[in-house]
Amino acid sequence: MNLQGEVALVTGAARGIGLAAAEKLGALGAAVVLADRDLEGAEAGALAIEGAGGRAMALRMDVREPEDWEYALDNAAERYGGLHILVNNAGFDRPGGVQKVSLKDFREVLEVHLIACLLGMKAALPAFEEAGRGAVVNVASLYAKIGGQGEAAYTAAKAGIVGLTKAAARELARLQVRVNCVLPGLTDTPAIRGLMSEKVMNKLLAETPMRRMAQPHEIASVIAFLCTSEASFVTGAAWEVSGGWNM
Repeated sequence: MNLQGEVALVTGAARGIGLAAAEKLGALGAAVVLADRDLEGAEAGALAIEGAGGRAMALRMDVREPEDWEYALDNAAERYGGLHILVNNAGFDRPGGVQKVSLKDFREVLEVHLIACLLGMKAALPAFEEAGRGAVVNVASLYAKIGGQGEAAYTAAKAGIVGLTKAAARELARLQVRVNCVLPGLTDTPAIRGLMSEKVMNKLLAETPMRRMAQPHEIASVIAFLCTSEASFVTGAAWEVSGGWNM
């Protein structure tokens, strides 16, 4: 796989899957813009990519704000000449079932996950059209297919991402823009370690045939593949990277 000459923007890139995706894309030759509300974390990631011989820059970005998307695209164009790859990864969680989740929390989760994916694709499309091609990977979750108990907002947002991915893939194929999503299972990220109880984690591990969590780089490898010419005839797909959780 080779991404020499490509420019990528990764959101939520300060840690976890986003950071791993930025590192993988950088290792394959892409110039990477690491965007996150945590600028310090994104800067550390960019320095690591550059230290390994790649090209990277960091931006503070709130994916809910159209102005921040415009700022990110302007910086990508000014620094690297355009954009060819968008990885919509930013997200967070507000646990709660249908009866307990507040409307405020539900809306905020949808805004950061689902609406941000739409904003990102809208913002990136002019750059893709100028380049004559583009690849988008939206990070969903296996919960989009199986549901998550006590995770009404997160599940709804991730399921929405799958639907939006397929709609965008149909619409944008004529422009040589491919749009896919990945559906990770339980993944060893700081967010999971910080929020999930040992009891729930053990339950999910018992339901996973491979009996372990994914490492972020394992999700990142699939994201990177979908961004390369090796996946040139793949669009509208929802790739499960779950250790068999949904079998």
